[in-house]
Amino acid sequence: MEFLMQKAKTECGFSDYQIKLIRYALTALIYDVSKLILFVIFFSYIGKLLHLFFALIPLICLRTKTGGIHFHSYLSCLVVSFGYLYGAVVILPNYMKPNSLMIFLLLLICAIVNYTIGPNSLTRKTPADIAFVKKAKLESFQVILILAIALFIFSVNQYLIVSFWTVVLHTIQLSLTKILKEVKNHESNR
Repeated sequence: MEFLMQKAKTECGFSDYQIKLIRYALTALIYDVSKLILFVIFFSYIGKLLHLFFALIPLICLRTKTGGIHFHSYLSCLVVSFGYLYGAVVILPNYMKPNSLMIFLLLLICAIVNYTIGPNSLTRKTPADIAFVKKAKLESFQVILILAIALFIFSVNQYLIVSFWTVVLHTIQLSLTKILKEVKNHESNR
């Protein structure tokens, strides 16, 4: 990669800062694609590939809007992401089967929590601008509303329940991010 960065710098005239941004973007892309490949292989092997996609869709929609916990190492991110997805796809749907009323109540709570505390990130130093925050809050609320409507129309099925648990887990980790950020800010202000 270093060769490509030097070539981009000399031939395109990119500054050191621009090269750092390009390197960061490429590294993040490679990490995310490699994690996705590993997840696809594993969930295909256990016969839950379609379930994985029903977990990834709300996860990506909510995570890009409201943020959450970020890890500094690839391995810790991979392990936590795997645990998160395995929980949403395999563990929770098999061992916790709430009735429809409880599902809609939990989705309402998740929508309110995501709207209230999102977007939130442990790594973001400066707050996002007001227009972005309003848009992100509304879009996260809409994602959860769309899932609730889908669950109402198509009833609770094995795929939509995975999406439901993904929303619940995302809301929990978003809440943890808020708590961790407040503790971090409190400790730095001492």
